[in-house]
Amino acid sequence: MRPRPLATTVLLVAAPAVAWADHGGGLSRSGPNPIVTALLWAGATLLAGLAVIAVVRLVSRRRAARPPDA
Repeated sequence: MRPRPLATTVLLVAAPAVAWADHGGGLSRSGPNPIVTALLWAGATLLAGLAVIAVVRLVSRRRAARPPDA
């Protein structure tokens, strides 16, 4: 049994109509200030960079030379 084209079309057109969409109405809340978001990401990036530098310095540290045995 083949599906009816009209029934399929009606279902495809009506399905999005029942979706709950947020269009910025009274139920939505605004996000944080973009400047605050930028500052938080800048701080996180700085911390990540400092962590990478610390790891590289630890890995590439040269050990002190041993004194020759007498």
